[in-house]
Amino acid sequence: MSPDTRVAYWILTAMPTVADLPFVVGIFVGPPLVLITCVLLSMARHARWVLATAVALSGITALSWVAYWSLWGTAFEYADTYRPVPPAVDRASNIAIAVCFVSTLMVAALGASRLVVAWRDRHAADPNVHRL
Repeated sequence: MSPDTRVAYWILTAMPTVADLPFVVGIFVGPPLVLITCVLLSMARHARWVLATAVALSGITALSWVAYWSLWGTAFEYADTYRPVPPAVDRASNIAIAVCFVSTLMVAALGASRLVVAWRDRHAADPNVHRL
């Protein structure tokens, strides 16, 4: 096998794993991460828009998560009766999981940015902290 063929083979075998990453994050990691981030943001002092944005994005995450599982149930009923899953159901479930993934990333980014700002402000207020 030539080096180019090996690289192509490695890329093609890695693609399903890369494609499954948003699915796994959206279904399994997303809801707990969003919940933890919202709890941490609600415990800290922030501007009102921070918590409002986090709650709105959490609602989007929750709705898309529920929509995905509802569509998954519909697809399972089709598959269980040996009928083909309609493309619209398949497409809608893919859109739902993509929305769940993106909103999870947005909540995580908001939480991380607010954590950095709080850490920076805390250290800026303390004159005894020496910066590197």
